Amino acid sequence: MNSVCRVCVLLSAFLCASRCVELTGSFGDFRSPDFPRPYPDNRRVAWNITVPTGHRVKLYFTHFNLEPSQDCEYDYLQVLAESNETLRFCGDADKGSESAPRNTVVLSARDRMSVVFNSDYSNEGRFTGFQAFYTSEVPCPSQVLTTPTGVLTSPGYPKPYPP
Repeated sequence: MNSVCRVCVLLSAFLCASRCVELTGSFGDFRSPDFPRPYPDNRRVAWNITVPTGHRVKLYFTHFNLEPSQDCEYDYLQVLAESNETLRFCGDADKGSESAPRNTVVLSARDRMSVVFNSDYSNEGRFTGFQAFYTSEVPCPSQVLTTPTGVLTSPGYPKPYPP
């Protein structure tokens, strides 16, 4: 199945991306079309991120400036993992928009994440879009605490913490 089809299946047919980019490896970056200039109208781009097996995707933004709207219905950035829409962002991070990611770090449960940028028919405010970076990280094994008290130490305590 090609990338566009994979994103379409995840999102539904009406959200098919006009452009799809495959990103692989332990780290990378991507940005909205024409960044840092204002992004174009009527654009839909999907980025499919795949990191090494056994790792998870860690996504963060260094710039975020999309048209604000109620429920991010006009211009937005949609983050999907494990075939589910996990987050939808819009607005201006520098102006404290509630729907902008600001200092949010998005983590996937597994080794894949898709990010979809959508702009509607007008960018009247001349918003500049976004810049994002991703890295891979190995998740810590789950540790469930089952008693109300106890001792918690770093690995190898009292020896120095491993590099």
